[in-house]
Amino acid sequence: MPKTKNQERIRREKGAILILGTLSMLFIIPMIGMAIDVGFLYAIKSKLQSSVDGAALAAARGLSVGQTTASQQTSAQNNAVLWFYSNFPNGYFGTYGTVMGTANVQVFDDPNNPHLQNVTITASTQVDAFFMRWLNFNSTRVTSVGNASRRDTVIMMVMDRSSSMNSNNGCTNMVAAAKLFTGQFAEGRDRLGMVEFSDTSFVDTPPVTNFQSVLGYTYGGSSSNGLIDTITCNGNTNTSLGLVFGYNELYKVNLPGAYNVLMFFTDGIPNSITVNLKGQMLSTSGCQDSNGTALSSGGNMSTHPRSWTPSWSGGSGGFWGTVGPGPIGTVRSDDPTGSGTYGVNKYAGVSQSNANQGVISSGSAPGCSFPADATTWVNDYRTLPPTDVFGNNTVNNSYNPITTNGSGNIVLNGTADTGTPLNGNNLIFHYAARNAADSAAYNARTNGTIAATIFGVGLGGTSQAPPGYDFMQRITNDPNADLYNNPALYPACSTEPLCVHYSTQPQGVFIFSSTPTSLQQVFLQMASQILRLSR
Repeated sequence: MPKTKNQERIRREKGAILILGTLSMLFIIPMIGMAIDVGFLYAIKSKLQSSVDGAALAAARGLSVGQTTASQQTSAQNNAVLWFYSNFPNGYFGTYGTVMGTANVQVFDDPNNPHLQNVTITASTQVDAFFMRWLNFNSTRVTSVGNASRRDTVIMMVMDRSSSMNSNNGCTNMVAAAKLFTGQFAEGRDRLGMVEFSDTSFVDTPPVTNFQSVLGYTYGGSSSNGLIDTITCNGNTNTSLGLVFGYNELYKVNLPGAYNVLMFFTDGIPNSITVNLKGQMLSTSGCQDSNGTALSSGGNMSTHPRSWTPSWSGGSGGFWGTVGPGPIGTVRSDDPTGSGTYGVNKYAGVSQSNANQGVISSGSAPGCSFPADATTWVNDYRTLPPTDVFGNNTVNNSYNPITTNGSGNIVLNGTADTGTPLNGNNLIFHYAARNAADSAAYNARTNGTIAATIFGVGLGGTSQAPPGYDFMQRITNDPNADLYNNPALYPACSTEPLCVHYSTQPQGVFIFSSTPTSLQQVFLQMASQILRLSR
């Protein structure tokens, strides 16, 4: 039976579809193959890039290891190669001919910033095609480039050596931890110095490039003694003075292109401040001026200061200028007891053993109850000025609110001008000391020439009440909750009523060590954070 026209048309269409389908496979299969091969290439490229990026960061970290620039660059190159092949081993997913050696790691100074080192890494590998071989594309060479940089660091270690550090081997553990810290940085490029503080403060050394031999260090089984080993712990906690002296040395080095850091360590709340008591002395005080006349007889400690009044200068190029004249002393207080009460205020002279150290020292002052005597009850004053001798605010109503009198001075208690000692619940003085430290840190972070980043280690487990978490978060401008202890010891700054974070200021890091035995690990963590953020 003959086929109808419709059946014939269907037969012809089936034949055409078969031919077209067969021909289309010549295009569809390569397109599918291309998609598979490109996807595979993309995965290899992504892995290669991440390995190169990690190697660049490892190289930047390696620039901290070595006593010379050449040895630091060798360390960086070796670090990079080791990191790369740990993450992209030979033969990874069938790749071959991988090229990544020390010659592919270029370390060079930034042309626009002599305190910045750049690392550029190039790596490549061969990737075989699967389906693209049909089009005579057998393999493809994939190349990735990674970059990292590391700024030279200028660090002043601000070390609390108050007497409470002697309990539970705190002082010994601090010395060991500080030497591990210095061992993490690169001599010849980085600069490290150190200032100690208790009642008074002094500069062991400004930031120097040969800091490991000057300060001492421990690294990789090697160790050397230096100024860190000479630290002895005694006295109270004059935090603001330590921060002032530490920042003043950063400012004098004056390297805006470097990473300028205050590495601040303390085991307690501030309980001392350095003030000029000009205008604060009681009329009943028997303290005599340089003319030998007592205040009660018309003496004037401002125009006729005693010889023990210092004429301190922060040194050439310093941020803080000359301090004085006037009846200047470090005012100190006992820490709170278990009942929450505070001991009497007392003060010692502030000294300067030589022009380069910045220690303020005292001498004789007839009739005054405070020259260099930590045991004498104060009989000479009832108010404190609204700033310390360096201009740091002792009054801060947004942090620790303090009542002032009509002259703007801090009223320590309401006792009449009778010359009786201060005693009892004198929490106001501790507020003033904390405010001064907070103000000193704020000034260091906001200076337009050298804005310091502050890293802080707080210590518990000694005889002193540990520093408040919110206080340390304020000092370091760290907005984060506790990231280093498990369980976490404190929440984010934004949830704490007395904490504040300034987003436009350098953000540092605060780490709390619950016991002195943990200090070495904490100091190593802090060095790692500084090196990470110096990039």
